Order: sequence, then C-alpha cells, then structure tokens
Amino acid sequence: MASFPKLRLTTTWLIHLLFQTKGYGLENIPATGPFVVVSNHASFLDPYLIGFTSINRQVGFMAKEELFKVPIFGSIIRYCGAFPVKRGTRDDSAIQHFHDFLHSGKPLVLFVEGTRTLTGELQKAKKGSGMLIYNAKVPVIPAYIDGTFKCWPKGQLLPRSGKTSVTYGPTINLDDLYREPADKKTYEKIATRMMESIARLKPTQA
Repeated sequence: MASFPKLRLTTTWLIHLLFQTKGYGLENIPATGPFVVVSNHASFLDPYLIGFTSINRQVGFMAKEELFKVPIFGSIIRYCGAFPVKRGTRDDSAIQHFHDFLHSGKPLVLFVEGTRTLTGELQKAKKGSGMLIYNAKVPVIPAYIDGTFKCWPKGQLLPRSGKTSVTYGPTINLDDLYREPADKKTYEKIATRMMESIARLKPTQA
C-alpha cells in the first residue's frame, strides 16, 4: 500500500476539485510534537479535511467500532489513522490508544460532540472529551469545519461537491482547570470551554 505522503499527494487534486477546501488560522497549528485538534463534527469528510488543511503528517482519530466492519471503508479509515471506540460505554482500550498515540509524539483529532450532527448545528460537548484532555495535558487547538454538512450529511449515501473550510484558533488555555480535581465537574468545564472556543470560529454568514 502507498505511504501516507503519497496517499495525501494523490488525493489532493480530488479534494480541491470536489470540495474547494480552504484552511484558515494555520499559524495556530504546532509545527512539532503531540497536540489535539478539537472540532465540531458534521460529516465523514471531517477527519480528512483537518489532516488535509493543517498537518503534513498522519493524525489519529477515534471512530465508532461499527465503521471498521464496513468492507473497504473500514480498512481505509484504519490506514488513515483511525482507531475504534465503543460508544455508550467506557472503552479503556480506546482511551489507552488515545494516550499512547500522543505519547509517541503524534497529533490527534477529537470530535468533542461524540457523533455527527443531524441538523448542521453545534451540539453539546461530551464530558468524556474533557476527561481525555484533562489526562493528556497537551496543546489543544480548536477548529470549526464549515460546509461538510451540506456536502455529506449523516444519512446521505454519497457526498456531493461544494465549498468547505477549516478554521483553526489559538491554543485553548486550560491551565486553571487542570488544577481542579479530576472529576466529572471539571471534565464538564473543559468540554464546555472547548465547545465555546470552537463556536467562536464559526464563519459569519454574509
């Protein structure tokens, strides 16, 4: 199978052609080391568009375990850095994989809403995302993905072309919350702050 850089190169033209993807705020992305991009989630396109716009190395991201059972698609997302997570319960294996990925010096993408939106609107961030960030304590970069809901919403079989963008904000300051106890209340505060940072990046409509 082709290496990740070659895969990226061969798909670049397709992304430009179909989705006219643009990245903004790229100066906020760390050049080296582990970090987590926290983002809204509207489409299957989202993980790749973040990697495409911002990071010249492979990123990891969680995906529901059912997707890995889909022929061909499951193999593709695993090759692109995805690892399975069981939804609706605590998945210690996925949590360990999350931290191992960061400890190896690689970046991760975390969709803090936990699942794709059904309406195109932002959802509440999950407390579990706050727990992951609290324990990781690496730079956290907010991102807002725009346009993918129109191109490939949940329930639509295949994507359609359209304009998409990813806007990145400065590192979220969580130092005060890292000093609080490791409990659900603190995790909720972290999740809320991350979602607020993401919401502020939403493009204003003309």
